[in-house]
Amino acid sequence: MTSKFVRLAGLCGILLAAGQTAPGATPKEIDRAIKAGADHLKTRYNQKPGQGFNGVNEASYGIGPTCLSGLALLEAGTPVDDPAIKTITTLVRDASYTQTQTYQISLSIMYLDRLGDPGDAAIIQMLAARLIVGQTANGGWTYQCIQQVSAETATYLKNSLQQVRLTAGENGKPPKLNADVEKYGQALVAARNQAGATGLSDDNSNTQFAVMAVWMSRKHGAPVEETLDLIEKRFMGAQDQRTGNWPYSGGAGSSGIAPAGSPAMYCAGLLGMATGLARREERRQKADNPAPKQDPAKPNKPNDPFYNPPAGKDPPKKPQARPADARDIVVQRAVAGLGLTIIDQIRAGRGLLVANGGAHGHGDLYFLWSLERVGVTYGLEKIGDIDWYDIGSTALVRSQGADGSWSFGGSYGAEVNTSFAILFLCRSNLARDLSNKVQKDPTSTEMKAGTGPVATDLLPNRPTTPVSATVPVVNLPNPTGDEAIARASLLLKASSSDWAKLLTESRDAKGPIHTRALVVTATHADGDRKAAAREALAERLCRMTPVSLRTMLKASEAELRRGAAVACAMKDDKEHIPDLIDLIADADDSVVRAAKAGLKSLSGKDFGPISGATAAQKTAAATAWRDWYTKQKK
Repeated sequence: MTSKFVRLAGLCGILLAAGQTAPGATPKEIDRAIKAGADHLKTRYNQKPGQGFNGVNEASYGIGPTCLSGLALLEAGTPVDDPAIKTITTLVRDASYTQTQTYQISLSIMYLDRLGDPGDAAIIQMLAARLIVGQTANGGWTYQCIQQVSAETATYLKNSLQQVRLTAGENGKPPKLNADVEKYGQALVAARNQAGATGLSDDNSNTQFAVMAVWMSRKHGAPVEETLDLIEKRFMGAQDQRTGNWPYSGGAGSSGIAPAGSPAMYCAGLLGMATGLARREERRQKADNPAPKQDPAKPNKPNDPFYNPPAGKDPPKKPQARPADARDIVVQRAVAGLGLTIIDQIRAGRGLLVANGGAHGHGDLYFLWSLERVGVTYGLEKIGDIDWYDIGSTALVRSQGADGSWSFGGSYGAEVNTSFAILFLCRSNLARDLSNKVQKDPTSTEMKAGTGPVATDLLPNRPTTPVSATVPVVNLPNPTGDEAIARASLLLKASSSDWAKLLTESRDAKGPIHTRALVVTATHADGDRKAAAREALAERLCRMTPVSLRTMLKASEAELRRGAAVACAMKDDKEHIPDLIDLIADADDSVVRAAKAGLKSLSGKDFGPISGATAAQKTAAATAWRDWYTKQKK
């Protein structure tokens, strides 16, 4: 039975993916969506400031949305000399001298870094100085980074920095810290010290934006090593040991238990940990490839083979993975928890994007961009065995407005949501030097390839439902005293502690009553319980004879037909292929998806149909499957 359970897990993965917004968005559809979204954003910045400019009102909303729009447009391929980009650049540069909020400072750095103009390095250093001072003793940030910037200070900084072009060091080293920025940073530190301790109030939403900005400012000469030390310490110490997640604010403490964070907080912690992995890789590379010692008596002569003998013919050795250290364990635990959370969302029918307005970090576009940054930074094609980009991009393409915008989800507004969506669709890799170092490190190869410890091994105590969740009580009408309905009612009303026991009993006990009880339970349950009841039913039906299964494939209850289809595939008997082909034209989409998943599992082929197919499309797909099967028998 163990091998059948493993096979069921694979089938569940196929069904989860197929049960979302399949068919997946095509590359052409994604490209069209990106272009339409970019065109929408351009309309907000198609006039110069002071000439009827219709972009964001910076006094009301800050420069953050403008920075996000600029990032999205650049990632969508908009050239730097486009009028919209020119307008955004002017706005961001002018506003940078007065920014005091963590989000605005961070996004200004991210935009100017992505713009790639060396003339902005001193401005980036100035903004980074504010982030350095605004970091709390806990290693995070809150909304207010520094106190109000006086008009005198802003004017001084603008006059001092706007014409400065810093020169990069040798061998790609960052430029030196600008003298005026250094004095300004010292003044910020003095002002902070005079005001007292920085405090401990912070949150991981502000922090994840600051983390990216701090890392980006590093290559522009900002002195951020101690800041990065605190970031690593923060996320190493505040992870919830049960779920692998981090709280929105505060730490886990000695118990390892913290208030539950949103799915986006997994991403915030993983981005923070990425900076630790990248710097570890830098240290290892330096240790593995030390600079050659020079003999004073034999000065180096670049073109003299006596002093510089040619390299040997042996190719460089492939770096060997080292034993996972504490950083790797934290990252693997978080990736496992994020994967399980994604699967939970899909099973509950929520998917990755809640079109009617997901809460902050829960199924909104803020979460999608957080997820995209993690996937790109770590080089993960799948998270939790789910193709996060395929599902996310399909949801975005299908939910785009006629004007090219995305205007739902959270309270961010159309401009911010549209920027988040474009950045996701573009798979924007804003910190390439970070992702290159993280992915170069061979230590976490198993985690990236999905061949390391399974999620349940990493998180054995993970709650199967949110701590605050309540189980709905379902009262099934049972005027005849049907034993199967009575058993299903017990299951549906069971407490969390009794649910697993009762479900196992119904899965393993003899008699048709328990089969029908699981069918009724699967029909009326939802979320995790529906998925568990379906799994138990399929496992139970695996014990049935081929004759019994064929009878169940024609049953009136859709859940029984679906369970029988999954069981046919689990039995790994290709004689059931004709039975599954017959279900391709079933009226119930869940049955069709199960039959298709089973056929793909048994044959390695895919002749459709798409999810939500019409009756004609189902018939055509069934014909294609039969034609293929007929050829195989010859």
